[in-house]
Amino acid sequence: MNLKNLEAFYWVLTLNSFNKAASKLQTTQPAISQKITAIENELGFKILDRNSRQLKATSKGNILFKYAEKFMRLEGDLVAELTESQYLTGTIRLGVSETIVHTWLVEYIEKVRQEFPKVSVEIIVSLTPNLQEGVRTGKLDMAFLLGPTLPFECIERSLCDFELSFLASPLFKGGIGQMSLKDLMSNTILTYPRITYPYKELRAKMKEKNIDEPLSITSYSLVTLLRIAEQGLGIAVVPTLTAIKEILDGRLEILNTPIQLQKFHFTAIYTQGNNVALKEKLTDLAVITSEKAMKKLNEKLDIIN
Repeated sequence: MNLKNLEAFYWVLTLNSFNKAASKLQTTQPAISQKITAIENELGFKILDRNSRQLKATSKGNILFKYAEKFMRLEGDLVAELTESQYLTGTIRLGVSETIVHTWLVEYIEKVRQEFPKVSVEIIVSLTPNLQEGVRTGKLDMAFLLGPTLPFECIERSLCDFELSFLASPLFKGGIGQMSLKDLMSNTILTYPRITYPYKELRAKMKEKNIDEPLSITSYSLVTLLRIAEQGLGIAVVPTLTAIKEILDGRLEILNTPIQLQKFHFTAIYTQGNNVALKEKLTDLAVITSEKAMKKLNEKLDIIN
């Protein structure tokens, strides 16, 4: 059986679209249709239910899909086994959360260039829901994002944790002495938008203490939040290590407060399919790089404390 036809079948079902599969495989929609027809003619039965309003496999098509996935992984593993890292080629579309950008992404890209010199990386920075959807639909090959991910067929590996802190400028009018949650919430809060985890976590704490929501300035841009905090215009609630430079330079300080917010947990995700062996190797490298980088950043923070 032609593996390229199986690959087309795999992506048609994974992306739920002939057109998206064609774009993924850099071909045309008619060519994809011909590959599906070729499989059906060879096997003697239908693998796609064309009477359904939605694109889905027949019962035998579902069985074939599982084997198509296995064949693609075996093909990728074979290439990886026979090819040393420095000779692996391809373009990887990598989705990244901004938290990673501001901590260890540069070190990671440097390692990729050293160990996989023939691999190109396209970096897309976005929010976790967008990154999840990008990996699910095949627009992204892999992503480093806030986990755990929503349930869909993917490989997920643990990367690192980030603590959240309340940060303020030395110019901040409220001072930097120990502050209760009520005192904190009497100030303008600078954090990510209301639909994101930091705000939801903070709101849960306020509800627990029966405290009204504060005035807030929210932004998806971490740089924007930190710059506003530096001007003494509010208290930033962000991952501590993303502001390590500002803290080391004395432009921001960690407020002394008994309030503890849950940590951010980040994971790497990718789907089976083409380049799976390369994605696995790049994920292994991300695990190692993040561990070393986070250790160094935390050591810097310990010196300050």
